Amino acid sequence: AFEVARAMSRPERTGAPEQFYSTAEAKKYAANKRMNEVQMHMAERAVDLLQLPGGKPALILDAGCGSGVGGQVVASYGHFMIGLDISQAK
Repeated sequence: AFEVARAMSRPERTGAPEQFYSTAEAKKYAANKRMNEVQMHMAERAVDLLQLPGGKPALILDAGCGSGVGGQVVASYGHFMIGLDISQAK
């Protein structure tokens, strides 16, 4: 029962990656205002946790960057980001 509940909570485990990380899904994700707000808050918190020295731009790797919302936050702090994601959507 636990394994079934776990799989149901993560739908991407039920099919091929292309089913969940397509261009259409990426567009829906990027257009979701609430999702963008959550991602921005998470990115802000991540930058805070990194405790980067002020006045010195850093290069940050975001593996699993999704639509790249975090990159906007990173840039607002004066840093640079390289983002990688399983989705081929841009």
